[in-house]
Amino acid sequence: MKQAWLCVLFGIIGCTVTSAADFATEALDATYKLFHPASTATCFFIRREAPDQALYLVTAAHVLERTTGDTAIVVLRERRADGSYVRHDYTLAVRREDKPLWVRHATEDAAVLRLSEPTPVPVAALPMSALADETHLTAAGLHICSSVFVLTYPTRFEANDAGFAVARQGIIASHPFLPVQRHRTYLVNFTTFDGDSGGPVFVAGTDGHPLLVGIVLAQFRHDERVTLEYEERTIHHPLELGTVLHTQFVRDTIEQIAKQHLPR
Repeated sequence: MKQAWLCVLFGIIGCTVTSAADFATEALDATYKLFHPASTATCFFIRREAPDQALYLVTAAHVLERTTGDTAIVVLRERRADGSYVRHDYTLAVRREDKPLWVRHATEDAAVLRLSEPTPVPVAALPMSALADETHLTAAGLHICSSVFVLTYPTRFEANDAGFAVARQGIIASHPFLPVQRHRTYLVNFTTFDGDSGGPVFVAGTDGHPLLVGIVLAQFRHDERVTLEYEERTIHHPLELGTVLHTQFVRDTIEQIAKQHLPR
């Protein structure tokens, strides 16, 4: 069995809160495509409480680390008066003088980029309270076979020309799910592809808003090597399993980078 890391990228953005019809729409509005000529991935945006006015881009650390160059592109969306959306590809700085502008968690595959400059169009972001810690997870009663939802851009695929993410559903596929510090990652049963890295895994919170319970990191597959008389080849069999990191470590990383920028 081989674990294949899902592909790369990063992206941007400023911050406004948009109203949403339900918890899934709120999560969707905060999820964006990150891309680079060589790869694509997923990110989402979080905002802290005032007086912090910055926006925090969250994705898998390997996404940013494997992105070459100093910039990446995030696909923003602007809502028109008639309810339709227009796409905006926004170039975002991720390095300066070959040094990363993001912060990586000390031990886990999570990274956060702090954006203090305004974006060309308003960007939705979820509050810190949307990131589940162990108290939230215990109250939600999540366990093996619990249903969860996922928003990503599998194999660069977009739901439409506005650049919205694709929604999928899965179940928690590994046990035990808690405690977080002992079981930092867990498995979710859904078909996983390159481009899914950094995507939010979420459920409906008790307050009617989304509760993010993880970010997608990797896929699992079984590799079968076939040897013929004049040919050798490898067949990859997807196991429909994704590795997901608990959002507690996203919370920790956001607080880490915030402390570096805010007055003491």
